[in-house]
Amino acid sequence: MPNIALIQLISEQTMQNLLPILALKPGKAIHLVTEKTASRAEHIIRAYHQSRLYFPSEEVPLSPMPSVQETHCSVVNCIELARSEGFSPVVNFTGGTKLMSIGAYQAALEHQVVSFYIDTDNQIFLDGHTGPELSSVLGADYSFEPFSRSLTVNSIAVANGRQRVTGGLPWKKYLPLAKYLLDHPKEEQAAWESMHGQDGLCPNGREPKNMRGWGDLISKKIEIPETIGLMACEYGILCKKGGAFFLTKPVEGPVPDFEKAFDSMEAQTRMRDHQTSKAIKQSAQFALAFLSGAWWEVIVADFADRCGQFRDLRWSVNIGERFGGFDKEEDIVGVDGVQVAFFSCKRGGLKSRLVPLLDELDNRAKTIGGRFSRRFLAVYLEPMGKNKDHLFKRAKELGIRIITKPDLENLQFFDR
Repeated sequence: MPNIALIQLISEQTMQNLLPILALKPGKAIHLVTEKTASRAEHIIRAYHQSRLYFPSEEVPLSPMPSVQETHCSVVNCIELARSEGFSPVVNFTGGTKLMSIGAYQAALEHQVVSFYIDTDNQIFLDGHTGPELSSVLGADYSFEPFSRSLTVNSIAVANGRQRVTGGLPWKKYLPLAKYLLDHPKEEQAAWESMHGQDGLCPNGREPKNMRGWGDLISKKIEIPETIGLMACEYGILCKKGGAFFLTKPVEGPVPDFEKAFDSMEAQTRMRDHQTSKAIKQSAQFALAFLSGAWWEVIVADFADRCGQFRDLRWSVNIGERFGGFDKEEDIVGVDGVQVAFFSCKRGGLKSRLVPLLDELDNRAKTIGGRFSRRFLAVYLEPMGKNKDHLFKRAKELGIRIITKPDLENLQFFDR
């Protein structure tokens, strides 16, 4: 295969620039950018580094609204530069504006170099027929299939400007308890009541606002079905002492509030205590979340895994900014082909407002995967009547699929 210099037009959507890099593995990338899209070029570079590809790249600046002629001249210069450096130039005219695409195509045709367009809907490369056949650099298979497995949640998210992607939690560990809750709805309801019911630990989901409040909470006994309580203890979610269940190991006396910094000689000791208190709080929050609905996320993750449609599935993964920025925890994220698969999971219930969540889900998924995203809302307690009609209607408008408990019997559910 020739040593390729890949010449690309950079626009807001970055996957159409990352995919050719994964497919062609060029010796050099030349990115034509405007001031608005320059940062996107940086995202692309970080993304292909995630796939362990390392090669030089170069940015060619364009005006804010490049004309056909400007783009044509810039691409011609890139072609000539690539040839002078011993590369075989290949032009991707997918990105940018329509005028930019026309200019890039004209340059490729004029200089008889390989070019292509990416058909994202059908997940295939289309030969521009401006020079040698695309097969001379890509091979006989023009689909995304040969290289799609090199894409991960990390590389797609990074390509779309997200800086931090965590590995998530080991969801399979908690599957037996999640299945028990699924198969015993009355006991599941009792477990939810013990957490968020009117007489539960945190009525209506209102959690303590400080560490002292958490200290009081973890000292309270939990009225939860015995079987669920024992299984939760087995998996480290709850603790049992004196025949009673607790969120964590009960703490003797009140837990100090270590939210503030200290400037005394005892600072290090106090900070160690602070870290212990923080760990207790996180453990308690996990128990509250799991037994009040997060178990459903484990069921959905297992369903998606068993269907065989997805890879790199992650539960409770943080995707956002690396240092101090927005860093949201997502329910389930994976990869389907070259697309992000984004799952939001809700327990549901009579008072759940699910329709407004659809737009939030749609927007959040697109910040991670751009237009390359499949979006799902999984609801355990399915709404009824008009609420159900409104939910499914809006979901259809946005291209979001609803997953309910009966769907778990259909392993072909995710087939396109």
